[in-house]
Amino acid sequence: MPTCMSSDATYDGSGGVDIGDAPGWRYLPFEGGGDEQRTVTVERRSDGFRLQFTVPAMVLRGSELGVIARVVIGAQERVERSEGLGG
Repeated sequence: MPTCMSSDATYDGSGGVDIGDAPGWRYLPFEGGGDEQRTVTVERRSDGFRLQFTVPAMVLRGSELGVIARVVIGAQERVERSEGLGG
């Protein structure tokens, strides 16, 4: 379960939680990677597309994780917007 989210986070039936400032995306429950890292999976609600990234275990605050998640999501959305333009 995402344990570093704020206390006002609302979890859905599968343990996911919406990502602030990333409409349509949610965190799925985190996978532990030991004491040094954790694997984070985000999912686009509209089609179930998933992105996964690993962060150091010291990234505990929801605001810190949110910044990283928005960068990863933004990169994916940029790639999707540019598909078909270059070739």
